[in-house]
Amino acid sequence: MKQLIAFLICAAAPILAAESGAMTDAERAFLIEQLEQSKKNMLSSIQGLSEAQWRFKPAPNVWSVAECAEHIILAEGYFFGAAEQAMKTPAAARLESANAETDHKMVVMFNDRTQKATAPEPIVPAGRLATPSDAVKEFTERRDRSIAYVKSTGDEVRAHSIKGPMGPMDAYQLLVAMAAHSARHTAQIREVEANAGFPK
Repeated sequence: MKQLIAFLICAAAPILAAESGAMTDAERAFLIEQLEQSKKNMLSSIQGLSEAQWRFKPAPNVWSVAECAEHIILAEGYFFGAAEQAMKTPAAARLESANAETDHKMVVMFNDRTQKATAPEPIVPAGRLATPSDAVKEFTERRDRSIAYVKSTGDEVRAHSIKGPMGPMDAYQLLVAMAAHSARHTAQIREVEANAGFPK
């Protein structure tokens, strides 16, 4: 009987989490994977760059690696701050879009580089990072804080939402978007580095 009760408690846990607005184990694992993989790829993309490579612009209206990296770093605070704002709203039932299918589609959409977007003013790069080492330090500190939060929080991140770029988004989806956003612009960094004029 004890084994049966234990099984029923474990089986009910994801349902209870979903009803409460807390992350399920699967949701937490997916978000951690997105945050850690995009962190690894971003840091790899700026490793060992020279000053000329860091500042190279393929065209006057195209961002350099330095500008892409700064944009990624600024967006970390922007998205995490939006998630914090969402958590201040009254708790409500989960959005209809608060499901794995939508979360995965959002990642795909962010990474579609054929769809261009204009950065909001607060996250437009302005030459604040002198070197790749500066970017590594800033990005790592911000991303590690986010990963630590996701690993440990019991907050009901699925029960609080605000209006986002895709319509209503809960706090969890804003953190997914943060990871996907950095992956999108890491791909942009790789495009700059693949340019024929990129310094050797």
